[in-house]
Amino acid sequence: MRARTRPGRLHAFDGWLALEERALLSAPGLLVDLGFGASAITTFELSQAFPAHQVLGLELDAARVEAARREFPQLDVRVGSLDSSSPTAALVVRIANVARGMTKPRAAELHTHAARWLVEGGVCLEGSTDVEGHVSSFWVLRKRGGEVVREALVFQTDFARGFSPWLFRDVLPRALRRDVRPGTAIGTLLEQWADAWQLVRGAEPEPSFRASLERLSLVRADVSPRLASGGYCVWLTPPSEPGAFTSES
Repeated sequence: MRARTRPGRLHAFDGWLALEERALLSAPGLLVDLGFGASAITTFELSQAFPAHQVLGLELDAARVEAARREFPQLDVRVGSLDSSSPTAALVVRIANVARGMTKPRAAELHTHAARWLVEGGVCLEGSTDVEGHVSSFWVLRKRGGEVVREALVFQTDFARGFSPWLFRDVLPRALRRDVRPGTAIGTLLEQWADAWQLVRGAEPEPSFRASLERLSLVRADVSPRLASGGYCVWLTPPSEPGAFTSES
């Protein structure tokens, strides 16, 4: 579960929900934050971003839960995890910086457990950030027919560290982190993105980011530059290739 937690570290996750999940979040419901870590500040920020919704923070460390209750008495925080707690119908399950140290099978189990919590059509965001939250990537997993389906892999940066596509290599979700090598889907994507960036890069990172995505989208229909102004790159799941994200899906 998350250990180091800083204010704003999960802004990319919350920003995505605000931008892309308006229909899902149009009516009040439950948002679950798994493993809030040493401080519940990011769980509190989730509740502030979506004040019409109930937010539940789950953490296995009882001492952290007690500390969170003292720091944020208005929050609903409990000792537990997705597999040890009774599922409650949730619109969103957020799993950030939790699976980094897990094996691939154990990380995949998180997605299965998230499916038990989600309402049909609900979304799980699972991924990682750097320590400050300047660079992030996460799966968008939608519950359909009782299972979660990968809709996209989202990359986001606030440009505080400048920009290069290779910045995302260290914050990929657990299922992809060791797959960045020639011939894999994620390796090819980052190589093509880096090539596009080299052709358009300038002194300022944000215009270079936008221009690189526009160029990349000319050769890859599965990459969307639509949210580039917010620092987001969206890698859409190819409909004909459900396992295209990784050679070991």
